[in-house]
Amino acid sequence: MTPPVQSTARAGVAGPRAGITSPRRPAPAPDRPRRLEVVAGRPAPGRRPPRALVLIGVCSVVVIVLVIVVSRVLTGQAGFTETDLSKRIAQQQRQVEDLQLQIARLRSPQRIYDRAVALGLVPASHVVYLTPSPAPRPASSGVARVRTSSKPSSTPGRGGR
Repeated sequence: MTPPVQSTARAGVAGPRAGITSPRRPAPAPDRPRRLEVVAGRPAPGRRPPRALVLIGVCSVVVIVLVIVVSRVLTGQAGFTETDLSKRIAQQQRQVEDLQLQIARLRSPQRIYDRAVALGLVPASHVVYLTPSPAPRPASSGVARVRTSSKPSSTPGRGGR
């Protein structure tokens, strides 16, 4: 069996491969204007968008934004807490100063004198001073010397010492 012979005139007019058809490829369409249309369907195999990669990228961006927002919120709350603590410390310090002033007023000698007079106490008219003896005495006279004075003490404090 001999293959059919094509005329060389026809092959020259149509091109070198004009009469050859491939088992994989259909014959070329006649020369006429084509209208291009979008065909709905699946993309060609191997050209699908990498959905997993896109999903991982979107999730990572969302997580990063969430971490930034949470860190900003926590930083702001820490600032408010610090401000609140500073205000409370200043308030406590003012309260301590007020209490120290009140203690100083209550301890003043003039206030103590006025309070004693208000309670009915009077200055002493007869003051007695006790002084220990300079040398040890025999056991029979172990009494300290007593010094008396008829005038009141003029020195403030602990009995005129």
